[in-house]
Amino acid sequence: MATSELKPVDTAEPVLQPVLSERYALRWRHVAVCTAFALFFMYLNYLPLFHSDIWGHVLYGEWMLEHGVLPAEDPFLPLAEGMRVVDNAWGSQVFLAWVVRQGGAAALSNLFAIVVLANYLIQARVLYLISKSLPVVFAGLAISFVLGFSRHMVIRPEIFGGLFCALLLWMIVRLEPWRSRAKSFEGDDTDIETFPRWLWVGIPVLFVVWANSHGSFAVGLVLLACHVLGRAIEVAWQKQDLGAIFQDRQFRRWLVLTELAVAATLLNPYGLDLLIETARFGQNPNLREVIEWFPLKLIDLEGIQFSFAMIILIVLLRHSRQRVRPAEVIALVVFITLMASTIRFIGWLAPLMALSLAPHATDIWERIRPRFQFPRPVEHEPQPLGPARFRLSLACLLILWCAFAASPISQYLLGGKGRAREQLYNVSTPLGITEYLRENPPEGLIYCPQWWGDFLVWDTHGKVAPFMTTSIHLAPALVWRDYLTVARGQAGWERILDRYDIDTIVLHEALQPQTVEIFQQSASWKTVFEDDDGVVLVRADRLPQPQHAPTSSEQNASTRRSLMQPSLVAVAAGKPRSQHQEDDSPHD
Repeated sequence: MATSELKPVDTAEPVLQPVLSERYALRWRHVAVCTAFALFFMYLNYLPLFHSDIWGHVLYGEWMLEHGVLPAEDPFLPLAEGMRVVDNAWGSQVFLAWVVRQGGAAALSNLFAIVVLANYLIQARVLYLISKSLPVVFAGLAISFVLGFSRHMVIRPEIFGGLFCALLLWMIVRLEPWRSRAKSFEGDDTDIETFPRWLWVGIPVLFVVWANSHGSFAVGLVLLACHVLGRAIEVAWQKQDLGAIFQDRQFRRWLVLTELAVAATLLNPYGLDLLIETARFGQNPNLREVIEWFPLKLIDLEGIQFSFAMIILIVLLRHSRQRVRPAEVIALVVFITLMASTIRFIGWLAPLMALSLAPHATDIWERIRPRFQFPRPVEHEPQPLGPARFRLSLACLLILWCAFAASPISQYLLGGKGRAREQLYNVSTPLGITEYLRENPPEGLIYCPQWWGDFLVWDTHGKVAPFMTTSIHLAPALVWRDYLTVARGQAGWERILDRYDIDTIVLHEALQPQTVEIFQQSASWKTVFEDDDGVVLVRADRLPQPQHAPTSSEQNASTRRSLMQPSLVAVAAGKPRSQHQEDDSPHD
């Protein structure tokens, strides 16, 4: 009788095979990075909307969405009739208008937070490719943030230009392997075989989008040109032969990529006129009265920021053993010169300065690290990839979720009331004045500060036609001079208001105190509304005579006080206008 063999029973516990790879098992340094960027995003999302030219751009976008064409002249500035508009921000304007249609004004704040966060994330990646060091990355981001702080909170199409500039810097680093910390400081470190071929398409596509979104695409062209010239100088110096320049493959690649970028910018509705008008924009004489177009002064905020960055640059160059490339020198000299003549260029100098400092900061950091007992992490034997290895990864996800849930942007997914109107807008936004003008729309033109003009049109739904907005580059020179005469309360302001048949005036209480006093002392003008932000005055002879004196119960109990409520007939000039800017700058 045959006996069957008994097989041994396997009592070993089953081994779980991980689904995620080692790369998803984050460490404490990743937690620190996630926390930093999560807090930064919350900060960005809570920034209030300024009464800047963002509203002009939104109105332009709404006009284009409604009419399906680009504006030939400013639809919202009556006194600029006949002045040709070359709108180099039409793409971003349409996008901004679409965003407002989807989520209201609050969506602009959310969009700003997303775009600026993406900008700094790309800058962080660029700095990490150069240094492979988190201390250098965060130091570079701090320099970029501090140096460009005056441009940081300006919500306008410029934010898209900043994002595209960061993308270009990332492409430049990919194009130049010598920027990597892993490269030796000696010998030939221009390994052209590592050239990513997708840059032949990436750079032209970037400039097509950039040229149709913001006029700062010219900054990118200048930056590429600096690298072309820098490479030419480097080859000529090394070979001692000018003919060797065109034999250098790296130079030819830089040259062709720059030519492709220039050609790509021509793919726009205006063709070559876009490049010409963008180059001529800063020469407009009206801009000389705008703060952000002033030359650099070392006693101003931008001057202090610039001095701080230059001190750091000098110290790093003094102690760094990394050689300085001609392209870096040329780019810094060009952008510093541009900023010296026009302080608004500090926003473009900031990321370039961080990029230029990174190789030298990395060299110094690697040499001083042992003195401070910062040894490199010791490579341990790989541990089993169990669930416990992913606890810090889960912590990062939790931090990111908490930052999202605590930010206003989460209301679209999680619900909620959202921020109040007073919290959404900057404290100096004339909310009371626009409320009054909506209820009492004035006839014809109204005189108002140009930095309020766009918001007045936007928030009154086109019920006012401003004398001036932030599109001051489109205003005829005579109109701009007349605007300044009235704004400063100079002699002849009464004749100017008579000439333009203006019956309603809006003035800024804090920025125009002397002008407010002059108008309120005039018997020809009467204050009909006043609050902490500004005043509204109308001609005394156009006011209806009140039947009885207003009682105390008729007075406004809020900080605003309405002295009269005249019944003004609304003859809105069928064209609203908008754009605007806290720092008195025109939209571009």
